[in-house]
Amino acid sequence: MNLNPIEVAKSDFKKKVSKGQLPKLEEININSLEDKDLYTELFSKWYHSIMNLSELPDIESGTEEIMIHGPLNIQKKTRDQKIQIEIDMTKEDLNLAIEIVALKSKQDFNYQQPFCSFNTKFRNTPVRISLIHHSTGADKTSKMFIRILNSQRIPLRNYTKLSNKLIQLVTDKKNIIISGSTGSGKTTFTNSLLSECETDEHIIILEDTKELIAPNKNSTNLISDANNPAKSLKNYLTYSLRMSPDRIILGEIRGAEVEPALLALNTGHNGLISTVHANSAQDAIHRLSLLFKLYSQNDVDFNTILALLTKNIDYVIHLENKKIKEIIQVYSSENDQIFYEEVEV
Repeated sequence: MNLNPIEVAKSDFKKKVSKGQLPKLEEININSLEDKDLYTELFSKWYHSIMNLSELPDIESGTEEIMIHGPLNIQKKTRDQKIQIEIDMTKEDLNLAIEIVALKSKQDFNYQQPFCSFNTKFRNTPVRISLIHHSTGADKTSKMFIRILNSQRIPLRNYTKLSNKLIQLVTDKKNIIISGSTGSGKTTFTNSLLSECETDEHIIILEDTKELIAPNKNSTNLISDANNPAKSLKNYLTYSLRMSPDRIILGEIRGAEVEPALLALNTGHNGLISTVHANSAQDAIHRLSLLFKLYSQNDVDFNTILALLTKNIDYVIHLENKKIKEIIQVYSSENDQIFYEEVEV
């Protein structure tokens, strides 16, 4: 039985990829006595589609994210809309192409490690890619989410008429929590605040992934490693206090790092800026209190934690759809009641 030369070449290519190899085009032999040039041309087109995801659209100005749920279900998200896209690729080929994306970035992505997230470049654009392995879903399709990283700071005046007040909050080293849902613009807004820090400040930036832009040459950037407990955000916060920081920037609070962060505030380390997932400014404080209760090794009651937080957090700025929805100035709490004043936005 004579097999199609292209299918044989594809099978050879897939075997190499399964072994962690990325073969060059010329390393794949098209074994055909007839029409070899035609077969080579067809395989070459398939090869570049798989290796470079060339079927995907270019990243145009204004693109925020490309969400790949399958060949016939791709969404390109801009600030104002989501555009539905289809590509001429089979589900199996898309799974292979996504596996190659992980392989190019030296990421473990397989049945044992079905999730991964990393920073890289796509079409010469800095992006953050998150992958979900096809083994996790009933439809057996891998998924890829390409989030475009904004390397340019947006001036605070683009957010609000209160830009001078926000600048003053940074200058006065107020402790600021930025809240919002996924994609609300928390990271971009944090970068805008960071741009207002003094040039001589020693700023320590702690993140899970590199997204924040160091505002000066005196900055220290520490990236956590989920596979190395010594490089956790919690440990980094402890190290940071020994490095004479003028201010600490914590990319996101979502786990055990909440305890040393709060204790740092309580010992006079002002100027903290951090983010948290929450539905409102008030909810942000309650969520931080809950995280502290869940992850703290000390048996502290919820209301005491809440009182400690409201004593040390000065402002909460809540974002929705890349816009400031509310700002509250926090004063104190009694039992589970938070006392604050809304700032007109």
